Amino acid sequence: MIFVLTFAGFCLAFFLLSIGYIFARKIIKGSCGSIDDLGEERVCKCEKPCFARRMRMKRQEAQEKQRQIKRDLGLE
Repeated sequence: MIFVLTFAGFCLAFFLLSIGYIFARKIIKGSCGSIDDLGEERVCKCEKPCFARRMRMKRQEAQEKQRQIKRDLGLE
């Protein structure tokens, strides 16, 4: 019975949080604000970025190379 009441309490809490998010349309933040408030792309101090970040960086580099080639050929 305790498990059922605890589970119901968590479900109610998540439901209320989702309703608040849907109506307010605010970014969910912690007590210090969100990562977006810091104004930094990379917040962590790790030497090697995560896989998704590395792929995004490679994509940006490839796009920059394509732009440079177009500029060199006079297409831009």
